[in-house]
Amino acid sequence: MIDASSLFLHVLAAIGLVGGGTMQVLSGVHVRRARTGRDMAMWARFTRSAGLLIVGSAVVSLMTGGHLAGAVWGGAAGGFANPFITLGLVGLVLLAPVGPMVGGAHLRRLVDAAEAVGDAAAPAPLRSEARAPALWGPVHSLVGVGVGLVAVMVYKPSWLVGGLVLALTFAAGWVSGAVVAARPADEVT
Repeated sequence: MIDASSLFLHVLAAIGLVGGGTMQVLSGVHVRRARTGRDMAMWARFTRSAGLLIVGSAVVSLMTGGHLAGAVWGGAAGGFANPFITLGLVGLVLLAPVGPMVGGAHLRRLVDAAEAVGDAAAPAPLRSEARAPALWGPVHSLVGVGVGLVAVMVYKPSWLVGGLVLALTFAAGWVSGAVVAARPADEVT
């Protein structure tokens, strides 16, 4: 029962990680489209609020994954001898925090600058900051690495293939964010 419950919570945590990242990606459309400082601050603050879901999901994933690694996949060599377990841990600890840490810090500065503008029209430098690839690349990378983590858990690939999956999905997420951010303001829908 404990192993089935741990697996359930582990899968639920993966959903939360990808869902929180997706929420940030989708609300980013509103951040880039905002015309006033107040609207930009509101949407940027909302985008950052998904960070609580992301962090909570990561903590649950670490706890349940640790249990499953030892109790279910441990064996004589130990759970971390399995590439999918070690690569999943590395991806969750090293790659997943990039979006919330780098993107979150960028969003925090954007909120402060946008609040200073208030109800006035957001000046061009602030609108450019809201569309910066340096902001949206990291934010989108979380969705990419979340998908990569799920793939590694499901397919249980070798060390090389698993590492490539995580690196490529992280990079694909980052590139998608940079591409979206680079679109002209009149194309943001």
